[in-house]
Amino acid sequence: MLDWLVVIFGGYALVWSIPAVIMVAIISLGDLQRIVFIDHQLSKNVDKLHADNMCMRPDYIGTRLFHYWVKYPFIRKRATTDSIKFKIFMWGDSVGVWCWIMVFFLAFLKKGLGISF
Repeated sequence: MLDWLVVIFGGYALVWSIPAVIMVAIISLGDLQRIVFIDHQLSKNVDKLHADNMCMRPDYIGTRLFHYWVKYPFIRKRATTDSIKFKIFMWGDSVGVWCWIMVFFLAFLKKGLGISF
């Protein structure tokens, strides 16, 4: 059973990884309006975030986007947009990140603790 879960989560995670790398590159190296829009939708305090000049560096943008993907299931109620495209983008990426987390967790259960179902 545990092996099948790893295959399912790992399969989606691997398939998701290629478009995710492209999306991070587009958002962090492209037009800053994309990350500004995401910040306005999901950040608690946009003004404080954008007061720091470092927040618009490409590496910081990529990290922030990754954190939004991890936190999205818990902070999605902050979003004020009704854009279906935005919601699909965020849910798909959030599921991809959480699949990677689950793969590592399940591998730890199996190899590290010797638990198998």
